[in-house]
Amino acid sequence: MLRKDSAFSMMELLVVVLIIGTIVAMAIPQAYQAVKAYRLHADAGSLAAQMNVARMRAASQYKPYRVVVNLAAGTYWREALCGATSASVDAACTSPYEAQSTPVIEGGTQYAMEGDVYAICRPASISSAYPGTILADPSSCSGPLYVYFNTRGAPVDNTGNPLGSGGTAVYVRNQNNLLDAVTVAIGGAATTWNWDTAGSIWRRR
Repeated sequence: MLRKDSAFSMMELLVVVLIIGTIVAMAIPQAYQAVKAYRLHADAGSLAAQMNVARMRAASQYKPYRVVVNLAAGTYWREALCGATSASVDAACTSPYEAQSTPVIEGGTQYAMEGDVYAICRPASISSAYPGTILADPSSCSGPLYVYFNTRGAPVDNTGNPLGSGGTAVYVRNQNNLLDAVTVAIGGAATTWNWDTAGSIWRRR
C-alpha cells in the first residue's frame, strides 16, 4: 500500500507567514524603543562615570579638575586645572580653578549618541520634581556647564566655594522624550536618575 506524501498546503504556509509578520510588526517598535532607552541610559551613565573619575583624579593628584559639558554640541570632557601652578609659570593660572594655557584634557572629548541632548534645567513638562538632592534650576539655562572638583574631590564653583541648591544636575533627553539626569551632590558622587512618567517621580538607576 502506497503512503501518501505529507506536505504543507499553500494556505497553511500563508497563515504561518501572516502570524510571523504580525509578531514582527508588533516587536520591532518595542525593540526600537528599547534601543533608544538603552542609548539614553548609556549616555547618562558615561557622563556620571566621567564626573566620578574627575572627582577621584582631583583627590589623588591634589589638583582641581572640572568636567565641561557643551550643551550645544552634545559633548563633554575632563580637564585638569591650574591648581598650584602660578601665573609666573603659566600666565593663564591666575587662580587654581583656571584652565591652563594649553588645556590638559584627559581621555579626549566624549560625544552624546545621535538624538540625545543635554540640558542643565528641567524640561517645562516637569514642574516640581528635582532629582536627588537638587533643590533648584540654575539662574541661567544656557551652557556650557562647568562642574569643578577641589583637591578633596568635592564639587565647588569656579572660586572653590561649595555648591548651593543641593549640587548640580545635567538632564539627558532622547528623541522619544525619555529623560535621565546626572546629579553631583555636595559630597561629590555622581548619580544617575530616570524620570518615571507614570509615577511622576525621579528613580535612581
